[in-house]
Amino acid sequence: MADNPLTPVLTGCTASGKTRILLELSNRHSIEIINADSRQVYRGMDIGTAKPSLEEQSQLTHHLLDQIDPDEVFSAGKFVDRAKELIIQIENRGSVPVIAGGTALYILALTGSLDEMPPRCDGIREGLKLMENERPGILNEILHRVDPGLADKIGETDKRRQERALEIYFQSGKPPSTFRKGGDPSERKKYLIAGISIPRDEHRRRIRMRAMKMLDAGLIDEVETLLSAGWGRNSALSRTIGYSEVLAFLDGSISTEDEIVEAISINTWRLIRRQKNMLKRIEGINWMEDDPDLIDEFLFAEGGL
Repeated sequence: MADNPLTPVLTGCTASGKTRILLELSNRHSIEIINADSRQVYRGMDIGTAKPSLEEQSQLTHHLLDQIDPDEVFSAGKFVDRAKELIIQIENRGSVPVIAGGTALYILALTGSLDEMPPRCDGIREGLKLMENERPGILNEILHRVDPGLADKIGETDKRRQERALEIYFQSGKPPSTFRKGGDPSERKKYLIAGISIPRDEHRRRIRMRAMKMLDAGLIDEVETLLSAGWGRNSALSRTIGYSEVLAFLDGSISTEDEIVEAISINTWRLIRRQKNMLKRIEGINWMEDDPDLIDEFLFAEGGL
């Protein structure tokens, strides 16, 4: 490896083909993957997050999978701390660390595009929950007073994001929207970032095929297993595409497996539109086709690796 190489980053929206590309790159280079997917950090949530299979993990080492239970939180700050530790460890082994995943918030935080924000505070969160239980809608009202623009963006029903915004406000004394605007530009210079872009019709086809394969692989059984283990509708299951639709099927509000596939496909496409908007915020991202040769040339030849 060259001295002080740039760390490769491979990102792209859900179902853009990142895993296939990474496996091909592993045949050409000694690489280890640092997962930047906010759903693959959950234990037991394998099929619905398209987590690399055990066979794929045996072929290519992945880090930051299966970090927490579905009722726990893995923040962008925690991701950055662990990713930076892993980059050093992997390089010391003589391999190349590759950051890979579609969670733009993680990549923005790692590459210095976000201000450091106050950490999670369970005491504040519990207090906010109590307030909301006693007077529904109060969190939205408070957020409208301290940060009206962000309150409008979050909306009235997303209690989890309202809690996080107010948690930031009560710890910092600043409107939460004033964060995520600065960061450390010097961090961006340490990374070479490729983003996979595929044609709209092909992307839609892949989304539907992916949903069908998940059901064939046993997604319903996986959800039932997680429910029986105690991870219920107040956990990440209800906030994750694939799992929320199966929960609706088990509740009876979705009637057939075909309807599950349709619901997953629609909701995944909506997610992708949001992902694209977030990924556009990554400074210097180089968009390219899902071609292993093109991505290899950019991430490795360009990066001096």
